[in-house]
Amino acid sequence: MNPTDSRPKKRYGVCTALKVPRKLVTSVKINFNMKAFLFIYLFLCATLQAQPVRTLQKKFTPLSISTSFGGQKPAGDLAARFGNNLAVGIGIEYTIIPSGWLFNVESSYLFGTTVKEDVLALLRTTDGNIINDINSYADVSLRERGLYTGVTLGKIFKLHDNGNRFGGIRVSLGGGWLYHKIRIQDNQDAVAQLSGEYARGYDRFTAGVATTQFIGYQVVSRDRTINFYIGLEAVEGFTKNRRGFNFDTGRRDDLKRIDLLYGVRVGWQLAIFTNYKGEDIEY
Repeated sequence: MNPTDSRPKKRYGVCTALKVPRKLVTSVKINFNMKAFLFIYLFLCATLQAQPVRTLQKKFTPLSISTSFGGQKPAGDLAARFGNNLAVGIGIEYTIIPSGWLFNVESSYLFGTTVKEDVLALLRTTDGNIINDINSYADVSLRERGLYTGVTLGKIFKLHDNGNRFGGIRVSLGGGWLYHKIRIQDNQDAVAQLSGEYARGYDRFTAGVATTQFIGYQVVSRDRTINFYIGLEAVEGFTKNRRGFNFDTGRRDDLKRIDLLYGVRVGWQLAIFTNYKGEDIEY
């Protein structure tokens, strides 16, 4: 080997040796991560339900910890930027069982793998690749990330009541704050143009007020040990770009946007109990 040769050395891994396409490997990783996340969510819900419950003289509060998981489809201006996404949420809910009124404070984390708007087009070569700092092809991918935080007021309209639990139509309206952005993921951390503060010039950070609506079916037990719901959800965000300048377009984006999300959501609620006095434990 010529000691004066300063050309970057090629690194070969298992995927290269077996000639496995990089896109296939990335797809397998993403699918595995999504399935693993769903499995963990369902396992935690089942585990919480199986926790011991004292059966004598127990009292409960109207409060519960609420978790949710769902899938959403974008519409409006959002559909031009992202594809379908998943959402996982957590919150605190106050439910008045006799009347069915409820109040909820919640946050939902949005994430997806389909980005339709290529904000890195100016950095790509004619064959669609990006050259990193050592003159080789960079491993850069774009992802969707977002967050909704807000409050909800709703009501459960009873359809049946068997004494131990009741079920009915859950309807709620809410408002809050929605933000979303393009996550620029440099897997090798080798592209200076996309590091640190530079990434902000490409991420399209967008935020604004939002409203939500939900309609579905909910089951509530009178001892608060079984509480879950499933239904349809809509989110309308009135947003705009919050960055001062977009590097790829060379200008500021002041356009007002209407970002819409429609989807299905399932939720599980863990009641908060107080003042246990009994000794018997039931699973």
